[in-house]
Amino acid sequence: MRRRAAIVAAAVLCSAVCTWAEAGAHVVAVVPFEAAGVSQEDADAFTARFAETLAAGGTVSAADNRAVGALLARQGLAASDLMDAERASSFAAESGADFLVVGKLFALGNMAGAFVTMIGGNPAAASVAVRQAESMDALMTAVPGLCAELLGNAAE
Repeated sequence: MRRRAAIVAAAVLCSAVCTWAEAGAHVVAVVPFEAAGVSQEDADAFTARFAETLAAGGTVSAADNRAVGALLARQGLAASDLMDAERASSFAAESGADFLVVGKLFALGNMAGAFVTMIGGNPAAASVAVRQAESMDALMTAVPGLCAELLGNAAE
């Protein structure tokens, strides 16, 4: 069941390889978010919402990228492994992306939070955004602002 959920999540998340129109048609790949103190299903749902919001915002257009999830699995990497600039750059190049979005969904007591980083193929380019909310539902509602902040920071 967990493997099937991971496959479904990877397929949904793969739709997040995007063209970033405002910054010169860069390609952005969303890597499946890791879960810390929350269920992987919550992390998968949050990642899907994040990818959908990026695409719906008009600054990116979604493209099918099942290859990103497959590449991650084939290389035996976790999202946190891609926080290393050299690995991120290599992975981005292999996946055909200019930027990777890597995140972690977490819980602290009754609070839910997300830590999201967008890393450029150039290791010097990075954008970080963090949100904390009183519930998972409230965190899901905060996704549009999180996406806008991440893209805004990267565009600067």
